[in-house]
Amino acid sequence: MISSRKVNKEKERIIKNCKKCDGMGCPICFGYTNFIDQMVDAEIPVDYWFRDMEKFYGEENFRNYILEYMKNIDDQFTFGKTLCLVGHRGTGKTMAACSILKAALLKKYECHYTTAVDIISQITSGRYMRSILKNVDFFVIDEVDQRFFPTENSRELFGNVFENILRTRAQNLLPTIMCTNSEDINQIFSGEFNVSFESLKSQFIKVIRAGGKDARKNNEKI
Repeated sequence: MISSRKVNKEKERIIKNCKKCDGMGCPICFGYTNFIDQMVDAEIPVDYWFRDMEKFYGEENFRNYILEYMKNIDDQFTFGKTLCLVGHRGTGKTMAACSILKAALLKKYECHYTTAVDIISQITSGRYMRSILKNVDFFVIDEVDQRFFPTENSRELFGNVFENILRTRAQNLLPTIMCTNSEDINQIFSGEFNVSFESLKSQFIKVIRAGGKDARKNNEKI
């Protein structure tokens, strides 16, 4: 849940710094504040609201692929290809995924950002949001990592749910973007899901690797 105070402060900052109206309020700055509301509804983390993929300094091939994906966002929706962004921490995976969602929002698509842990939390608390997880136009699942599923039971639980989400969205040509730090994505889960995921990957999932260093070690922002 994003703090309403934080949202209002960001809106005030945008209007105050608008050079078109000198803080009086105009269609341009109101357009930006309306976009903030859209990002809040999509649950895009605040830290990624104003980061620009054009200024991304990380691995060039990764940057160019994401920019091309964003440029052709309508085609991506038409073909519904699932992406799996793989790389070490701090290499820009979440930034890239959120940039895709922002590009989709600008084209009036319905978007949603979540993490694997949040999905498990919703399921175990009885708040499984079927309509959001399965029917939203562009869907990001971040932090699909082994460290969040330390036991066989947790891997089995999420594996079953994850397969159901991925397969339903893939069959309905709805784009899904996953982010993981696990180099071998086949080892994130276990049991029957492992075999199913291999099948899904061969048919529907394109793996994109984000190279480069961990920017956070040098207090850099991506």
